[in-house]
Amino acid sequence: MLAPLAALLLAAAPLDCPPGTALKGAGPPDGLEASCEGRPDAYGRARRHGPARTWYDDGQLHTEAWWREGKRDGPFVEYHRNGRKAREGTYRADAKVGVWTVWYEDGGLEERGEWADDRPHGAVTTWHRGGQRRSEGRFCLGVQCGAWTSWDAEGRLLGRAEFGEVRSAP
Repeated sequence: MLAPLAALLLAAAPLDCPPGTALKGAGPPDGLEASCEGRPDAYGRARRHGPARTWYDDGQLHTEAWWREGKRDGPFVEYHRNGRKAREGTYRADAKVGVWTVWYEDGGLEERGEWADDRPHGAVTTWHRGGQRRSEGRFCLGVQCGAWTSWDAEGRLLGRAEFGEVRSAP
């Protein structure tokens, strides 16, 4: 109950645009997207710089993101229509980095994994609805590597697989 309430309160808060930027768009009831825009790019197109939010058609908060010079850069949160978090992570220069977490609509964990340069890279764990682990392993430069293990929804081992190691240089 607290997560949907917190999302609703945050959705109503105005964006705090950094100096040198201007608020564009509006939140509900006047609009479904608001962002801060800074100086234009070399082609005269406006660039987002600072916080941005989008809303579902019913006024519920959909996404919160941070932008720097027209690229997503900073924390990112997406919400399900019920107000609970759907996914959360960080962007650097429009690329996913660090730990990203995905949740089912009921709030249960679905996936948690590490990212580098917009590719899965590092440990990842997925869960069945109800909380039992589904799989566990690693990614190397966007492909499965090392040992992977899978379980069914009751927690019984389904199997193990060994993938080779992937390196960025031959």
